[in-house]
Amino acid sequence: MHATLLFIITLLFFFLPAHSILASDSTLALGAPAPAFELQSLDGKMVKLSDLKGKVVLLNFWSTRCAPCTAELPSLNRLYASLRKNGLEVCAISIDASDKPVRELVQEKNLTFTILMDSEKETYFDWYAAPPLPMTYLIDAGGVIRQTFSGPQEWDSSAVKKKIVQYLPKK
Repeated sequence: MHATLLFIITLLFFFLPAHSILASDSTLALGAPAPAFELQSLDGKMVKLSDLKGKVVLLNFWSTRCAPCTAELPSLNRLYASLRKNGLEVCAISIDASDKPVRELVQEKNLTFTILMDSEKETYFDWYAAPPLPMTYLIDAGGVIRQTFSGPQEWDSSAVKKKIVQYLPKK
């Protein structure tokens, strides 16, 4: 029995992807610094989280194969349109293997916020350990995680907006 258990653990260690073994909790601690990353946008620019310091960032992990993900994108776009002049930045990180379906969806839904590609899912698994999709992190202007949203949201609803607006710069 003991030898069988040891054998199974050994198999898991060698055959499971490293992120499955090493990933932390499914959400990062509130009040912790957001893990740094650098990903390519659909327009070919490299975007670092540190480039967005000073802005409030909604970091949304999604996939074109996730119906709840694609369903929430129009309300996320409306939220961005209404608050971008107040210092809100939206970065939607697609974990799709190819950018082709992402580009088609962006065009179909006329999305105007930044779309980043994490085709290898390294940022998704290794840094944010965010298995449920969609998963969104609200990061304040200082780069600290202030709120997490697991599952689809109605982003332009008054309840969700209230949670975000409190971190925007006061005018």
